[in-house]
Amino acid sequence: MPKKILFESAVHQFLSAGSRLQARWRTTTPQSATQLAGWLGALHLENAGPGKLQLTWSLPAPGTHVLEYRPARFYTRGDLKTPAALPRDRAGEFDGDGVMTANRLFFDAALRATLAAARLFDDATLAGAFAPEPGGPAAAAKKRLSTEESFHDEWAAGEDVAKIDVRRRNEACTAPEMRHLRAALGDLRGKELLDIGCGLGEASVYFALEGARVTATDVSPGMCDATRRLAEANGARLETHVSAAEDLRLGSRQFDVIYTGNTLHHADLVAMMDRLLPHLRADGTFVSWDPVAYNALINIYRKIATKVRTPDEHPLRLGDVRAVTSRFAQVEVRWFWLTTLLVFVCMVAVQRRNPNRERFWKTVVDEAADWAWLYRPLERLDRVLLKVLPFLRPLCWNVVIVGRSPRRPAPPPHA
Repeated sequence: MPKKILFESAVHQFLSAGSRLQARWRTTTPQSATQLAGWLGALHLENAGPGKLQLTWSLPAPGTHVLEYRPARFYTRGDLKTPAALPRDRAGEFDGDGVMTANRLFFDAALRATLAAARLFDDATLAGAFAPEPGGPAAAAKKRLSTEESFHDEWAAGEDVAKIDVRRRNEACTAPEMRHLRAALGDLRGKELLDIGCGLGEASVYFALEGARVTATDVSPGMCDATRRLAEANGARLETHVSAAEDLRLGSRQFDVIYTGNTLHHADLVAMMDRLLPHLRADGTFVSWDPVAYNALINIYRKIATKVRTPDEHPLRLGDVRAVTSRFAQVEVRWFWLTTLLVFVCMVAVQRRNPNRERFWKTVVDEAADWAWLYRPLERLDRVLLKVLPFLRPLCWNVVIVGRSPRRPAPPPHA
């Protein structure tokens, strides 16, 4: 594996260990979770040479620590065949995945050593924090899925789907992700389409109205019910199926199109891709869009808007994007929302709107007509900036991936 990718993988794994600890502390010691979030937010990570990661922090007192990650194990492209064959429980957790288990153990230990060096927490707090969770990784995965299910069931119960304008949600000027991937998909009439993580069903119903034969899945029964009701309200026909993204349980079915919108960052990405790819026909198309992890402005929003997000969300990093794109022979990646993020700044700073009382990413689409005067010129500016200065792309809010010709066509797993 190239040294740069190894370095980025080490950074990703270290920060993932921090995210896991934050999620664990949110329900037990929220104050410690807040302290850890602040420390991670100010942490500086840089390459200190082959197999070395230097971590520098400014609080509670300036310090530095060099992590040697050469003993760690990472997935390489060849490793991707191994997890697909491993048995999983119903939560989609790997049984016996040596690479993933080794990664977690190594970087959890590295995080603990670094926190001890930083003296951010006392020894007793750290000892309790890194004690094995009852039931191990499988139990943790089931807990995560249960949290996601409950959160989205509650969300669905509070929505009046009769008020949803399906066309606007997918064709508005402030829905650039959907406009782009819809153009990429072309004529959908008669095509079989799988929507993984369908949510309220705006995309599923839209695709059905465009002529696709849609199967909509979600971990939340409430969301599947909302999707059915939205379809009925719009005179569309589709099928719903309650299942986790990592455990689709669709038998031997295959599809022309697999769509997953705003879902990869909620799931175990590797397990999810392993599960969905066998359901994509050899000449099929995979499309997804998800938030990206690097924009400081959006990260501030994430820290504030805790009531409209689940604690296990993990916005995509470059390594995650590569983990998806490496599975297709033909790939297109597009980035959206850079200077256009000014719209959200205006919503907070000028209109004084509370991000915990509404989902801004839904509101900005519903209010597209009100924001077009600002959004459209900024969108044109984004196109120029992202073409001339490609290093700015990871600072965008969302990334769209279109993949064709899956590299590993295989028979679908039987239910």
